[in-house]
Amino acid sequence: MKMDLDYSGFIPQSKKLINSNFILSSADAWKIDKEKRFDLEKLNASFRESVPILNFLDWKITSVERGFTETVLPLNVQSSNQHITHQAALMLLSADYTGGLALASLFHLAPVVGFWEVEDEYAVYMWGAKSSIKWRYPSTTDLVCRSYIPDSSREILIKRMNSSKKVVFTAKVEMFNGSKLVADCDFTYWAQDIHSLRKKALDPDKIDILYEHKLKTTAKLIAGFRALEQKEVNSRINNPYAAIVAGRHGITLAERFKKNTPQVQDMVVARSQHLDKAILNFIKDKEEFNIVNIGSGYDDRFIRIDLSKGNIYDLDLPTMLKDRERIFNISKNENIKLVTIDLITQSIEEVLLEKDLGFNIDLPTFFIWEGGSMYFGPTEINKIFTSFSALLNKNNLLWFDYVSSDIILGNTGIKEIELFMTSMRIMGEAFINGFKDVSLFVKKYDLDVLNNDASSQVIDSKDPHFNYYSFCILSKNKTC
Repeated sequence: MKMDLDYSGFIPQSKKLINSNFILSSADAWKIDKEKRFDLEKLNASFRESVPILNFLDWKITSVERGFTETVLPLNVQSSNQHITHQAALMLLSADYTGGLALASLFHLAPVVGFWEVEDEYAVYMWGAKSSIKWRYPSTTDLVCRSYIPDSSREILIKRMNSSKKVVFTAKVEMFNGSKLVADCDFTYWAQDIHSLRKKALDPDKIDILYEHKLKTTAKLIAGFRALEQKEVNSRINNPYAAIVAGRHGITLAERFKKNTPQVQDMVVARSQHLDKAILNFIKDKEEFNIVNIGSGYDDRFIRIDLSKGNIYDLDLPTMLKDRERIFNISKNENIKLVTIDLITQSIEEVLLEKDLGFNIDLPTFFIWEGGSMYFGPTEINKIFTSFSALLNKNNLLWFDYVSSDIILGNTGIKEIELFMTSMRIMGEAFINGFKDVSLFVKKYDLDVLNNDASSQVIDSKDPHFNYYSFCILSKNKTC
């Protein structure tokens, strides 16, 4: 369920000027935060959607105040064990989300990835780190879990989050049957805003393991859709390695997304078909060429398509390239080079034209930017297309995919599309960029559109869902 939160006035955590004491003492500050983040009906719906077992158990959040949360785990058939008391591990599950919510309530207006819709990098990433529990008595009726963050700890926790520092905190959670304490536990949480986490993204030795997991999630999701399509009796793509690349994680992600938006698999199919065809057309009859894959992720076209005459440059963040080498054993392919890049801080042409790389700009070059244009704001988009303008010439082409600006603005009126966008925001992978008229946009960079196909054209569908996702091939303007 969409949380309907408006973060248009949300100040990034690292730039907040509001005093932490004021946040703690201001009834108005909490009232605003509570209205935006802690509407219990919407919050319960979000938790049950994100963690399906909570819905199965009929678990619910009953109260949230600043630094305090109460939840209830009913004693029912689903939550009981062989003794018809609460199953012990489920009590710990309930405690986990109780303590986590109490801690999250201190992070003023900050959405937590996985439960609230995220619009930018200043959301909070939170995980459980460790726990210990003491079961005192059998739980024989509804289990009420309560967690209260001590007043003495609150200011320092708020200060650390507001200054983009890592928060590690152990919350006490008590579990009651009526007034009787039946169990209590200490649950340690780790939390930090995404913006500060990404600062170490270029160092594979320092990148946080949880941010690394986040980076790989969307790449696994797309591989998961390809794996599901490959399993179809009449599969429309040939991608025998997709299941191996996606793993159980990627396939499960795709299965969950398909519940609300079954059309996404068809869109991924259209994307694969369109790009494969474009590459094959480009390399036909060429004795030597370059393929530059920007944000290469888990792309496996070098296995599925004969690119042996080409020089392949895979550009991505170091942790993605490291995983790419682990999966595909890239180092044994002499014509493939793994090139580190951060599209926010580095330009594509500067990275490609490094002397040691050996990139020959005079060779026919096919640039691929697959699944990337949706995630960058105006400043980064301008920087990236400025690079494309500098790199493209009469022998070079650029393929990229994009969504309509109507999707970003929420103007489609199509339920499944809105559900998909909500799911992406909750996952911390919000689409923030789309194009109304791509031909008009690229003219600013002296580029021409050679081909612009909606996914509906590729898979020959009249379903309106597919009109909002397109594939474009660009060339340098012939007058330049």
